Amino acid sequence: MNNYYIFGIGFTIVFLLMWGYKFYLKRIRIIEDLPTSSIKGVFIGLVEIKGTAETENIVHAKLTSSPCVAYSWKISEHWKHTVTENHTDSNGNTKNSSVEKSGWTVIEDGSVINPFYLKDETGVILINPEKAKLEMKQTYEYQCGQSDPQYYNFGHLGSVPYSTQTRCFYENSVSLHEKLYIIGQAKIRDDIVAAEIAYDALCPIFLISSKNEQQINISLRRGIWFLILCGFVVWIGTFLIWANKEGIEKSPQSYVMDYRTYLYTLSYFVIPLFVWLFQVFNSMVDIRNRTNRAWSLIDIELKRRADLLPKLFECVKNILGYENEIQKTLANLRSEISKADNSPPTSLGGQMHILAETYPDLKTSANFSALMRELSNTEDRIALARSYFNESATWQNTRFERIPEGWIARLAGISLVTIWNAEGFEHRQIDLALKS
Repeated sequence: MNNYYIFGIGFTIVFLLMWGYKFYLKRIRIIEDLPTSSIKGVFIGLVEIKGTAETENIVHAKLTSSPCVAYSWKISEHWKHTVTENHTDSNGNTKNSSVEKSGWTVIEDGSVINPFYLKDETGVILINPEKAKLEMKQTYEYQCGQSDPQYYNFGHLGSVPYSTQTRCFYENSVSLHEKLYIIGQAKIRDDIVAAEIAYDALCPIFLISSKNEQQINISLRRGIWFLILCGFVVWIGTFLIWANKEGIEKSPQSYVMDYRTYLYTLSYFVIPLFVWLFQVFNSMVDIRNRTNRAWSLIDIELKRRADLLPKLFECVKNILGYENEIQKTLANLRSEISKADNSPPTSLGGQMHILAETYPDLKTSANFSALMRELSNTEDRIALARSYFNESATWQNTRFERIPEGWIARLAGISLVTIWNAEGFEHRQIDLALKS
C-alpha cells in the first residue's frame, strides 16, 4: 500500500466524520435559533412547537396495552454457538481455533404511527408523523426464558438457529397527553383551511421527540465532540501508519520534540473550525431571513384586519337592517290584525307566511357573536405575529453581540434590529361602531 492509499483512506474517513459534524452542528443551530411558537401562532414555514399529544383515535400498545397515539415494538431472541476458524501464523503454519459467537435476532416487530394532534394553551394542530424522525420513550423492556408464560404470548412458536431460549421484549411509545417537542414544516391542510406539521422534502429537519429542547441539544453536542475526537484519532493514526511504513523509527520523545508533529496535529483542527465558520455564516443568513419574514407576517396580519373586518361588519350591519325592517313589518301587521273584525285576515296571513319563509331565523345575537369572535381572533393573530417577530429579533441581536459570532454576523450583512413597540408601527384604526 503506497502513501497515496494511506492518506487517501485516512482523509476520506475524516471527511465523512466532518460531514457528520456539519450535520449535527446544523441541527443545533436550527434548534437554538428558531423561536418556539404557540400553536395558535403557527405560520407557514419552519416552526418549533411544544405541547401534549392528543388524538380521537386512541390506540393501545401491543405489549403493555397502554393508551397512546403511536408505538413501536420488537421481540429479539438470543443465540450462541461455537465456530472453528482457520488462520496462518507468522511462520506459515495453519492453525485452528474455536471462537464462541453470540447475538440477538429480531423475530417480530411492528409499529403503529398515525396522525395526531398537538395541544397547548392556545389551541391544537394536526401532526402528520410520516417520514419524521420519531424519538419515543422506551416504556417496556422484559427478558425471559422459555418457562416464562410471556415467552410465547405474542406468537412465533419456533426458534432461531442456536437459540438459547431467551427472548427480550421492547416497546417504545408516545403516550396519550405526553409532552412533545416538535420542529418541522407547517403547511395548509388539504381538507380544511388550517395548518398542519408534515414532511417536506425541502425542510432541513422534521423531528418529533419526547425529549425537551435542552436534552436534544445535549445529545447533539455529545455527538459533535465524539465525531471530532474520532476524526482526530484517524488523523493521527494515518500519520503514524505512514511513518511506520516508511521505516521512520522514532521514540515518543522524538515525536514530542519535532515541531512538524505539532504542525500536523494542529492542521487537523483547521477542518472543524472551517466547518464551524461555514455553518455559523449560513445560520446567520437564516436568522436574518427569518426575522425579515417575521416582520412581513405582522404586515400581512394588519392587511388582513384592514380588508376583512370592514366587510364582516358591513355584512352584520346589513343583516341587522333587514331584521329591523322585518320586526317593523311584523309589528304593523299585528296592529292591523288587532283592529280587524272577527273575519280571518287572509291577506295579512299570507304576508306573514311569506315573511316566515323568507326569514326563517332572525338571530342578530349570533351574528354579533361571530363578529366578536373574528375580532378577537384577528387581534390575537396580530399579537402572536408581533411576539414572533420580537423573539426572532431578540435572538438575532443576541447572536450579533456575541463574540466571535458577531464578527461573522457582520460578514453575513446582519445588524441590530429594533424590537417592535406600540408606538413604532401603526396602521389605520378601523371604526366598527354600529349605529341604529
